[in-house]
Amino acid sequence: MMKKALVTGVCGFIGAHLASLLVEEGFDVIGVDMKEKSLNSKLNGYIDAGKVKVHKGDLLSFDFCSLGAVDYVYQIAGKVSAWGNIEDFDRVNVDGTRRVIDYAKSVSSEAVVYLSSVAVFGYYGFCDLPETGEKRPMQNPYSLSKLHAETMVMDYCKKIGQNFVVVRPGNVYGDYDMTSSYDLYRLVSQGKMAVVDKGRYKSCFVYAGNLVNGIYQVSITPSAYNDDYNLTDGYGETLAEYLTFTAKALGVKPKFMSLPSQLSILTAKTIEGFYHLFKIKTMPLITLFSVEQNCHDYHFSIEKARKCFGYNPEISLEEGTKRTAEWFRTMPNNIKVKR
Repeated sequence: MMKKALVTGVCGFIGAHLASLLVEEGFDVIGVDMKEKSLNSKLNGYIDAGKVKVHKGDLLSFDFCSLGAVDYVYQIAGKVSAWGNIEDFDRVNVDGTRRVIDYAKSVSSEAVVYLSSVAVFGYYGFCDLPETGEKRPMQNPYSLSKLHAETMVMDYCKKIGQNFVVVRPGNVYGDYDMTSSYDLYRLVSQGKMAVVDKGRYKSCFVYAGNLVNGIYQVSITPSAYNDDYNLTDGYGETLAEYLTFTAKALGVKPKFMSLPSQLSILTAKTIEGFYHLFKIKTMPLITLFSVEQNCHDYHFSIEKARKCFGYNPEISLEEGTKRTAEWFRTMPNNIKVKR
């Protein structure tokens, strides 16, 4: 019998890639999203063909029980921003996720996969940090709410007897990523990309295709349930190396403006202080969250995922940046990205 899966945030960047993969793996896929169509043309094709059915709604008000039973639940939706009010973030990321778990339990789903973030560890200079590393997120609503949510998932699922998996992706990039890749590739293509300390710190990029393959694989591996996993491409590349591959894929000369880390942090703190002082609600162009992760080594071990469910990020950094550049070339260069 065909397995059935629910993907929340199905029309978003990661949700769309995951839903498309699930269709290709033979799943009956339903999704919940505040939008009914995606930027992802492949997913839209599956929606039009009736292979993915999208229900419009959000985590806090949608009647999940109206969907009937599903075998797997992928909780991808959430509030994502480097700016805002922690209460608003927790309401969506914690309370909304709890509603999804209650639904999964009520229909006897095999597992709930929750998408968290390596941002829960904070920025303190990590190389090959395992899942057992201390979690000290910076005082940022996104980072804090992700830690609150994943802690709730682990504790609540154990309490009610619902199988779960917590997945922490690194810095996700790829085609249809309007959160970061579009702006980054635009700046690199124009020779206007700024880096900190010449981009010498290790980062934790993960290509969207590798990430969703990992999410799918852990979800169908019962022996890996009820645990947490960091998922990156595992290369240990520096930001400069990643951007050099990006420039090569775009067919331009690598050209980056370098700023010292201390000046970058001071600038971000000053700007944030100004926004807080005058109670400006829109997110500043430069935030401490975006700066800090480029001022330290920020790299995580994926050995646990390799061992427990055979995670194998097959798409290389060269190939991932090439695919992303091919998508970027199809996009207009004057899109205003919502923040």
